Amino acid sequence: MGTFTSDKVFTCPKSCIPEIESAIIAAFEPEGFEIKRFSLPNGGFELSMTKGGMFKAVVGMKSALKVTANPTPTGVQIEAGIGIFGQQALPTVVTMFVFWPVMIPQIWGMIQQSKLDDKVLEIAESTVQNYVEPIALTQQPDAGTQFCTQCGAKNPSDAKFCNKCGAKL
Repeated sequence: MGTFTSDKVFTCPKSCIPEIESAIIAAFEPEGFEIKRFSLPNGGFELSMTKGGMFKAVVGMKSALKVTANPTPTGVQIEAGIGIFGQQALPTVVTMFVFWPVMIPQIWGMIQQSKLDDKVLEIAESTVQNYVEPIALTQQPDAGTQFCTQCGAKNPSDAKFCNKCGAKL
């Protein structure tokens, strides 16, 4: 994968995966990212996102981001990796010896790109919160039951931990 990789497991039902995917695409498309979407057999997805043309690729400032979502027993795992090293290694060597003034914007581009994986996780977290909270609010508890604030699962009123995701109740 890339030089910068982040991953996190979110406690939510598998049905929130399309919502997460849509939110990520909606956030990156307006910024000029070209996005290729792949469905995974397990119900997850993979997004391959790139930004920058031939010139940016030559000077080593092209962005490459790979996002993968996979369902887990407790929720959804999101992994985001920046493909900086593969995009930057050769151009960095060339610019060091020939075009050293280009190094400053190249370094700035690497700093900016290193934040993209964190941005993906922030989008996913916000989407999961917006997805799970309405589920928990629309479910009215019966006498003797309570709902998990993490995944919305129904639990006995005396339960200390969620029977579905294990979150503290």
